[in-house]
Amino acid sequence: MTGDETDSGNEATDENVAESHDRPDDSKQKDEQEDTAGMHGEASTRADTGESSVELDALVDRSEADPETTTGTFYVKHATDSSVTLHDIDTAQILTLAENPGVESHEIIEATLVAQPPMEVAYLVDEMTRQYSVPVETSPEPPTRQVRETAAEMDETQAATIEREGEGEIHVLRVAPEDVDQTATEVGDDEMTYKNAARCGIDRVEIRTDETGIVSVRYLP
Repeated sequence: MTGDETDSGNEATDENVAESHDRPDDSKQKDEQEDTAGMHGEASTRADTGESSVELDALVDRSEADPETTTGTFYVKHATDSSVTLHDIDTAQILTLAENPGVESHEIIEATLVAQPPMEVAYLVDEMTRQYSVPVETSPEPPTRQVRETAAEMDETQAATIEREGEGEIHVLRVAPEDVDQTATEVGDDEMTYKNAARCGIDRVEIRTDETGIVSVRYLP
């Protein structure tokens, strides 16, 4: 072998070695870059799109949910031109109407209410099937014998209920003689009087008194 041939062979060998260190395979370099990106938490586009779709679907489902509704008999505790406070007769729940549908304090309504989004803390009347007032009157007539006999066995500040034949009932209040007139006035404006009337399903309330300390509240059909 001549010296020229030897040098030529060395040149070829040196070039091959240089290529193996300085110019790595392109496909291998691309794979390594992708692996590095994955190690640093670069999420795939498909995964991101899938998660976003699930989140949007959940938002749509919540926005399309039916609002809360409640149906019952309600006592109008307070009413202004722009809002109303109601008491559910059966559950004692307090509800606020966002607008006045034409009711007044002490009235009774039978209605279906629908909560207003997004907070659903106020309601609107969806349907009102009945609206009425219960007259509360003071009668000059004395309490009945049955009421007087019941009161005679009671101590002051006690109360009792007498069932009437048919509809309604009679509440007997035993008070100090000097408190009779004041108690009768308070009963006539007490919300419990109207709630009891609505609960009994009666049309009027009559108050009778006796100066000995008897107040009779008659819930009558």
